[in-house]
Amino acid sequence: MVQFNKIEFGEKLKSARIKKGYPLEYVAKMLGKTPSTVSRYEKGEIIPNAKIINKLCDILDIYYADLYIENEEKIVNIENSKNPFKVSKVYLYYLGYVTKTNIDVFKLVMNFKEKNNYVEVTISNYDTKKIILKGHIIADDFIATIRTENYKPNYPRLETNQIILNISGGTEGLVRGMMFSTNGEYVPSAKKVVVSKKDFTVNDDVIEYLKLDEEEKKKIIKNDIWQGNISRE
Repeated sequence: MVQFNKIEFGEKLKSARIKKGYPLEYVAKMLGKTPSTVSRYEKGEIIPNAKIINKLCDILDIYYADLYIENEEKIVNIENSKNPFKVSKVYLYYLGYVTKTNIDVFKLVMNFKEKNNYVEVTISNYDTKKIILKGHIIADDFIATIRTENYKPNYPRLETNQIILNISGGTEGLVRGMMFSTNGEYVPSAKKVVVSKKDFTVNDDVIEYLKLDEEEKKKIIKNDIWQGNISRE
């Protein structure tokens, strides 16, 4: 669910237009509307229908989500929505399939942004900088949980992601954790991850950690469930 505020909607629309460097007249022409009508959109006086909003997003190269604000009430433990890393950006590493047979280390970027009552998290592709997922973080002195979903609400496939990190030993070094998500065929997966404040080149030790160790494999066979170890050595 998202909150709708027509004034904020207009402000976000205007901000997106200015960021692109487009004059009001240009957007109006591309939209097939008069400049005064687009101006009224930006002032929050009138709200365009879904078809026009979709066209505005195409013109300004933005997503629907950029014109709305998240419903903060969905965060149950909102008092725990805080950023334990104390920086605006961290790097997330995990093992994934490059092809059906080849596995390599993948890297994502997580950005944190302070909102009125919570900390927003966006997860981006490291190379393209494209935002993939958007959500929030809750944390105490021992654990941090990051929950995200599609950044683009009208994306045809539902994407959700949850990352649980062990921060009991601090956040200055490598932080261990688990990531739960689905792949392109909706197959659930659980991966071991490491998070770092620094962008670094992955070495053999990190790669070995990201793999299942023998003890973890034994637990999976014994308990019929994956119980990854994220404790710090």
